[in-house]
Amino acid sequence: MSKRIDYIIDDIKEQYLENDNNIPWIIGFSGGKDSTVVLTLVWRALLAIRKELGNIALARQVYVVNNDTLVENPIITDYIVEVMDRIQSAAIEQKLPINVQTTVPKLEDSFWISFLGKGYPVPNNTFRWCTDRLKIKPTTQFILDKVDAMGEAIVLIGTRLTESATRAKSIRRHEIKGKRLTKHPLNPNTYTYPPIKDLYLEEVWYILNNEPSPWGYDNKKLFQIYADATADDYECPTVITDKTQPSCGQSRFG
Repeated sequence: MSKRIDYIIDDIKEQYLENDNNIPWIIGFSGGKDSTVVLTLVWRALLAIRKELGNIALARQVYVVNNDTLVENPIITDYIVEVMDRIQSAAIEQKLPINVQTTVPKLEDSFWISFLGKGYPVPNNTFRWCTDRLKIKPTTQFILDKVDAMGEAIVLIGTRLTESATRAKSIRRHEIKGKRLTKHPLNPNTYTYPPIKDLYLEEVWYILNNEPSPWGYDNKKLFQIYADATADDYECPTVITDKTQPSCGQSRFG
């Protein structure tokens, strides 16, 4: 297990040090398990780079971007605010090039303006208007702003091949053989990089349960949120590292 994790960290280090004019990295951070693991491994990679090459090598900026839809479950909202504050504080304390950002939908795209003011129906599986207006558009605008400022941007995503057959097909469709980066399907001058695409669900939970959070947060809180939630998508640990840990049930967020 540790060798696979070290391999991913080495891959992240190599990509970070790529000679590409330090195109900024953007990590879409939902606070869920996959985005938390992505940030954990990136953080460890940055610490390793500084240890090996010094602070001068940490020239690329990393933006940790969370999208607040303004209609989240209060438990999730409180958790995200607490985590984001801790990430920012720890990045400053450890002198890492990590910047925390929160995006929100424009007023005219907000849930209550769309639902009550414009008469949109309650979102459902066939008409999920909220996903585009509340989540995609605000984050896309942040990415486009960075592209305008820097010329290009690289988005790190927490998608994994084993999530579902549909997700695996999507990843395979866009990837370029022998290349880490792929062109973003929607945003110009933007690339995507999925550093944990080969991890299994059990490995994700192994990292969260056994690797200390580099920003000093207690990942047991994240585990408990999954344990207390229910959903149709099975996104919980199927193998626990020791028998004292409970199964988290069927849950997903982010």
